[in-house]
Amino acid sequence: MRPRIIERGQGRPIVVIPGIQGRYEWGLPTVDALASLGHVVTFSLADEPTSGFAWTESAGFENYLTQLDQVVRATGGERPVLVGISYGGLIAAEYAARHPGALSALVVASSPPMTP
Repeated sequence: MRPRIIERGQGRPIVVIPGIQGRYEWGLPTVDALASLGHVVTFSLADEPTSGFAWTESAGFENYLTQLDQVVRATGGERPVLVGISYGGLIAAEYAARHPGALSALVVASSPPMTP
């Protein structure tokens, strides 16, 4: 299955990472609202069977970071605004920490705390 990336709007790239439920559909009202501000890209998390992204059980959380890197590159090389909602906030924060300078902004909404 080919990776499924959902896109709305035009302009500066905004990548929205969904929460633990994993499916992009839960965040569509947010995606549609953000589309007035730019080109919004979202997806279902890699462990969601309909996402089309690869999942390797032994890689665990790293699967999400690999997936997000693929999505960010699909935005055309521009530095996107990264929006992580709930569990997606953990993914967004880790990605930002590993890729300093790759984003124009980071938004973490309703995310659980990170533990060492």
